[in-house]
Amino acid sequence: MRSAGMSTRSAWADGFGRTLLYSPPAMKRVSKTISGSDTAAANAVIEPIQSDASLDALTVIYSRATRPAILETSLEKGTYARYSIFAADPADRMVHHPDMRECPLGRLEDRSATYPRQEPSELPIPFSGGWIGYFAYEAGLRIEGVPCSTKADIPVPLAEFHLYDAAAVYDHAERQWYAVAIVWPAPWSRQRPSASHRIGLIRDRLRAAERLRRSITSPFTPVGPHRLAQSNMSDEEYWAGVRRAKEYIEAGDVFEVNLTRRFTVETKASPLEIYRRLRRVSPSSHAALLTGSGYTIISSSPELFLDLRGDHVVTRPIKGTRPRFDDPLLDESARCDLIESEKDRAELNMIIDLLRNDLGRVCRYGSIRVLSDGEIETHPAVFHRVAAIEGRLDAEKNFFDLLRATFPGGSITGAPKIRAMQIIDELEPTERGVYCGTIGYIGLDGSASFNIAIRTMVHSGQRVHLYAGGAVVADSDPQSEHEEVLAKARGMFQALNCRAPTDRQPAWAARC
Repeated sequence: MRSAGMSTRSAWADGFGRTLLYSPPAMKRVSKTISGSDTAAANAVIEPIQSDASLDALTVIYSRATRPAILETSLEKGTYARYSIFAADPADRMVHHPDMRECPLGRLEDRSATYPRQEPSELPIPFSGGWIGYFAYEAGLRIEGVPCSTKADIPVPLAEFHLYDAAAVYDHAERQWYAVAIVWPAPWSRQRPSASHRIGLIRDRLRAAERLRRSITSPFTPVGPHRLAQSNMSDEEYWAGVRRAKEYIEAGDVFEVNLTRRFTVETKASPLEIYRRLRRVSPSSHAALLTGSGYTIISSSPELFLDLRGDHVVTRPIKGTRPRFDDPLLDESARCDLIESEKDRAELNMIIDLLRNDLGRVCRYGSIRVLSDGEIETHPAVFHRVAAIEGRLDAEKNFFDLLRATFPGGSITGAPKIRAMQIIDELEPTERGVYCGTIGYIGLDGSASFNIAIRTMVHSGQRVHLYAGGAVVADSDPQSEHEEVLAKARGMFQALNCRAPTDRQPAWAARC
C-alpha cells in the first residue's frame, strides 16, 4: 500500500482538526459505475484522530467485531508498506465456492459494478472504502484454464470478499490515525448507518484500544515441548519432487518451478493469539487477518503483488532467501552469500521477464520499467532479494483486467507460468488454497493493493495449516531447497510453538 501522492501536511494545511467531505470538483455528484450505468457518485468523509492506540490493541478490539478485516504493515518498507487498515461490519459479501463454475474474478467484478463508484480524489490515505478479501491460488488455475487434480482437503472458498464502507487507517510515516467512511447516495444510503455514525464507532474502538493498551500483555510464544507438525509429503517425497522438477527443466519444458510443502499443526490457540505472536516474531510489510466462514486467514507476507493507484501499477517479486543468524558474522555471511548468488539472481531475472510480459498485456506500450533488479531486504528471520517493476495501465483496462493478466504471481509458479502450474499440479499432493493466492483490497475508486499470500496460515477448527516453498532451477540441490523451505516457515513455526517433521533440521532450528 502506498501514498495517494499527497503529503499529509499539504492535505491538512487548512483546518487539520475538522472533518472534511471529499468530492471531485469537476464531477461533484455525477459518475459512472464500472458497468457504465449512470448513478450518483459515492464520496468519502475522512477525519484525522489524535490517538495513541497501538496496532496490537486495536487488533484485539476489532477481533470482537462482525467480520473484521485487518491489512497491516507491522514492518514498514517505505512507500509500498506505509498504511494499516482496520475494518468491520461489512455492507455486502461475495463468497465463491469451488463447485461454482463461474470465474471468481468475474463474479466480484459484476458485484462491484452494482455499487456507485467513488471518483478518485487526493485523500491522504489510499483506502476509503471497498472490497477486502482474497483469491485462492486455484482461482488462477481457472483463469489460465489449467486443470486441477490435487486433493482439496481444506474447506476454504476460491474467493471471499466483504464490502467495507468505513475503516480506521494508520499512516506509519506520519504516525497519524484516520477514520474514513463512504457517503452513499440514494438508495444505498437508506440501507446503511450514516457516515457520521460509522466514524463515531471507529472513534469508540480507538478509545477502547487506548484503554486496553495499558493492560494488554505481550503475546509471548509458550515455553515447553514443541508440537510436531505433520506434512502433506515426507522429506523423501519432497526431494523426489525437486528431482522431478529438475528433469522437466533439463528436458526444456520449463526454466523454473516453485515447489511447496504444507505443514499442519494441532493447536488450541485462537487465531487472534497466533496472529499476535506471528506479528511479534515475524513482522511483515503486508500482513493480514481475515475472518471467513469457519476459518481464519493469518498472513505475514513480505511480498507486494500488485499496487494500483490511478493508472500506476507496481509489482515487487521476491526470489532468493537466506536465514538470519544471531551471530553477526554468520548473519553477514548469509547476506553476502545471497548478494553473490548467481542462482538466485537468475531465478529473479526469469520472474522479472515473466512479469514484464504479464504487465505488457494490459499496460501502455513503452510504460513498463524495471525499477530494481534485485535489492537485498532484511527481515527478522530471513534476507530476501526483491525486484520492482512498474507500468501504466491502459485507459480501457481496470484492476480486474490487470489481475487476469498477472494472477497467479510468477514468483510462486515459475516460468513459463502455465507449464510451471501444470507441473505444480502434478508434483504437489494437495491444493494450495489461500497460500500463493493474493490478499488485499479493491477500492470503490478503482485503486487496489494485494500481497502474494506467502508466510500464510489457515486456522480451521483446532488445526492450523501453514505452507512454504521455493523455486527449483537447473542447479537446485534438494537438501538446500529443503532448508530454504524451513527458513521461510521459521516465524510461523515459532508462533505455533512447533517444529517440522524432519530429523535434518538446519542449525538455526534448534533455537526455535
